[in-house]
Amino acid sequence: MDALDLNPDGYGGTYKLVGGRPSLDFVNTISWPDTEREHDWLALPENARRWFAAMELPFPRGKTVDVAPLYKARQLLTRVLRPLAHEQTVPEAALAELSKAVAKAYQSRAIDPRTLAWRWPEPSTAQDALTPLLLDAAELVTAADHERLRYCPSCDWLFQDQTRNGQRRWCDMADCGSRDKARRYYHRTKA
Repeated sequence: MDALDLNPDGYGGTYKLVGGRPSLDFVNTISWPDTEREHDWLALPENARRWFAAMELPFPRGKTVDVAPLYKARQLLTRVLRPLAHEQTVPEAALAELSKAVAKAYQSRAIDPRTLAWRWPEPSTAQDALTPLLLDAAELVTAADHERLRYCPSCDWLFQDQTRNGQRRWCDMADCGSRDKARRYYHRTKA
């Protein structure tokens, strides 16, 4: 899994697409959430543009884009998806807010006459660009196997376990998996 070309802005880590779903990778744009190591990969507006391009999602073309809606949507998706991954109850207020946002997102799509697939108009704002992410999150909440929605015990990133045996434990074996195995080995041999 290769690191995405995002500007770390002085941060020592890298960002990888490990979630398996756009909405999960969007939540994961906060590294080490709720710790002193926390880093927001979308703090630089250019990183938002690069992230959407890597996800093959449309993003507004203007040079200056107000990215505040991205932060608000990410907070909402975090309040819904993180509890699901941790096998906790999702707050009703967060579900109601997601439901309202999804209803609005559905109104902006249309059937493409050439492909007969859903398409969204070219986004003119960051809020418009969120439509595919909101719909992906709604599908994850309503139709996906929640048993396969997991979190990394090392960094708390979210992912959908798509392995055949359903035994994926870390966001990325090369990073958190190796670190966790080394830590456990150290504690075993120290005693």
